[in-house]
Amino acid sequence: MTSEKKEELDRHRFKTLTYPHMSLLYNLALKYTGNVFDAHDLVQETYLMAFKHFFQLRDPSRVKPWLLKILKNNFLKTCRTDAETHQRRETDYIMYLKACADTIDTDDRLSLAADIRLVNQSIEVLPAACKEILTLYYMEDLPYKEIAAALDIPVGTVMSRLNRAKERLKTILLKRVQKRRHAFQISLETEPT
Repeated sequence: MTSEKKEELDRHRFKTLTYPHMSLLYNLALKYTGNVFDAHDLVQETYLMAFKHFFQLRDPSRVKPWLLKILKNNFLKTCRTDAETHQRRETDYIMYLKACADTIDTDDRLSLAADIRLVNQSIEVLPAACKEILTLYYMEDLPYKEIAAALDIPVGTVMSRLNRAKERLKTILLKRVQKRRHAFQISLETEPT
């Protein structure tokens, strides 16, 4: 077999194994970075590194945890080298709103946006470990075993971290909903009849 044919087969095998996980990596990168531009860069860097070190992947069934570990390490490396916090840019919201503009009616869209914003704001104040575990379990639907492999921790630790993260999120959400309800009641009381 020629070296060109071998390279072509390796590229095909890489695509077949890794591309199905691209949306998972992107969603997690978006949670890590907080904006679409940095998330795209992080995923691209992850795929470049994965392709470069593809020969190190011994078990093809473990490609998802392997990619997740590369993504996390790339993000941590970026955090160390880039001290400023990654924030969502105004243009991200504009692009998102334009994409969603015609899918649901205005009242539903406003209510949904408020709920999503409330949950996202609540998740953002959680420690990184809580954000990470919630994202992998609820947003990416990964089972405990895969999360454990991706984070290099025991399954029992995944379960306990997930439970603590849910409790913290629940506490934060309840406080925020109570504040919102209280503010709404005050506005009704002060509104002229």
